[in-house]
Amino acid sequence: MRYDHLVAWARDAGLVENAAAARLHHDAACDPAAAARQLGRARSLRRALYGACTGRHDGDPWTAVGREARAAATHAELCHGRPPGRRWSVSAEVGLARPVLEIAREAGALLGTIELADVRQCPGLGCGWLFLDPSGRRRWCTMEVCGNRAKVRRHADRARAARAEEPEDA
Repeated sequence: MRYDHLVAWARDAGLVENAAAARLHHDAACDPAAAARQLGRARSLRRALYGACTGRHDGDPWTAVGREARAAATHAELCHGRPPGRRWSVSAEVGLARPVLEIAREAGALLGTIELADVRQCPGLGCGWLFLDPSGRRRWCTMEVCGNRAKVRRHADRARAARAEEPEDA
């Protein structure tokens, strides 16, 4: 993963606007070392958030997420023209740190509002994504990807077992 991927993800998630994303791409090209530091910071935040949500962690993930969320809050601005739930935004003045701080702001809000018992880890092979399941009935992060793969795998296993049980013609 590169810093450009982080910016694209933040743009697609609605955390930074298109013009801001273009500026971040440009700034990252001008200062690749600073972009690499922010990418490392984003990875650390991801590990801490995962640990806080699952209880599997090294160190104190709540403190790590809280530290980044506080940093985001110090740079947040209330924007009148944005939709409800998206009115707080990290100032563009923070430069390359903006995607990480926007994610940290959202992570702090998430941990402050969800019931951690509703967080599930997808059992899909090689997935590990987390998702919210307040109903307690979901099994997969997405049925279209992990759920479908598991169904196809089970079907193939049943078909193989059925073929193995068939008597061979002489």
